[in-house]
Amino acid sequence: MGKSGSHRQKHRQQSHNQSHAEGTITPVLQGHPLVPTAEADWIDTQSDFMQLCEELEASGIFAYDTEFIGEDSYFPHTCLIQVATTKRVALVDPFVIKDLSRLHALIASPDVTTLLHSGSQDLEPVARIFGSPPAAIFDTQLAAGFVGYPWPISLTKLIESILHHDVGGHFTFSQWDARPLSNRQRFYAADDVRYLIAIHEVLEKRLEKLNRTAWAEKEFSKFTLMETYGFNLFNTVKRICKNKAPRKKEIQRIQALATIRETFAIQLDLPTRAVIPNECLLGLAKKPVETIEQLASMRGFPRNMANRFGEQILQAILDAPSLEPFEMRKPQPIEKEAETRQELDGIWSLFGAWCVGKKLSAGLVTNRPTFTDWFLALRDGKLLGGSPLQEGWRGESVKEFENMILGDGKISFSYNKALQTENFQP
Repeated sequence: MGKSGSHRQKHRQQSHNQSHAEGTITPVLQGHPLVPTAEADWIDTQSDFMQLCEELEASGIFAYDTEFIGEDSYFPHTCLIQVATTKRVALVDPFVIKDLSRLHALIASPDVTTLLHSGSQDLEPVARIFGSPPAAIFDTQLAAGFVGYPWPISLTKLIESILHHDVGGHFTFSQWDARPLSNRQRFYAADDVRYLIAIHEVLEKRLEKLNRTAWAEKEFSKFTLMETYGFNLFNTVKRICKNKAPRKKEIQRIQALATIRETFAIQLDLPTRAVIPNECLLGLAKKPVETIEQLASMRGFPRNMANRFGEQILQAILDAPSLEPFEMRKPQPIEKEAETRQELDGIWSLFGAWCVGKKLSAGLVTNRPTFTDWFLALRDGKLLGGSPLQEGWRGESVKEFENMILGDGKISFSYNKALQTENFQP
């Protein structure tokens, strides 16, 4: 387990203690043909595991989830695997079942549908260990956003909304690597997959009714790409910068330092934040140091990392000017004008209301900065290359709203127990 002094580990210990304390376990939903009601089976022999995989393959569709601990290693350690069909729920102990290739092969098979809720982290070990990406994936969190639920919605809230059932306690940060697991832990883990097939049936029908199945499948397809599960430098730089807009040379240094930090993290099997915190990368980008002593004395910079990797870090800073800098979004000067800010607030709110009326999550479609750039370009008759709102299902989904901005259509709102939106030609 992780360091007992870390904040996340203390949180995990507290949750773990709660999961082993006396408490009420919420009964399983009864009477639904797609919800298995029996207690989850514990799988800790190879023969039982192989038989389970045969059942999953024969079913053609199964729910999948994992419990992992990731705060003290580069790759999270999988501590429990949960699967379910309409007939049973099973909990697989990966500390005993060392060879998971049979299960990974099912997830990578186009002939078997794997159901998850917010599943990218759960699928990463499949791509990394098995060497092939997942294939037929259905993510209930994504699907929910396409039929009008908030993005992102938790599984608990989705179960409550669709099946009208409260699953009770939550022990996400429990110490899942400890054995034995308590009954409350097992029930919580089982509920993460127990209801997914029933939810899938409802979401699938709603997607078909709204003619958005193709949109959802396009979004699911990102899970089938190996690059989804690898290191993405651009996304890492965006997370480091947050809402800041560094200068060109600062971006170059962040790129160089983030790349080399990833190498150190893999080598040491540590989370990147434990190697060099993001705040230190930003500090070095703004004010680079020239000596290991200066690096070691930098506030928040781990001294042991400075002593061990100082020369390589300094060299990365020196080499940074040779990198092609990423283009990071910078607010347009016009956004600072009072009238424009007022207009942007209004149009963003209107877009959110329009999405609600269309049973589509605005947060899944886009974010405020991307929307702002898209709207200002449309308003001013300018070409905006590379905007996600001009491509694929997103471009298709906002077409009616775009027509309204361009004066080629109108939007009408009405309310009858729910907000409704209607688009029509002028």
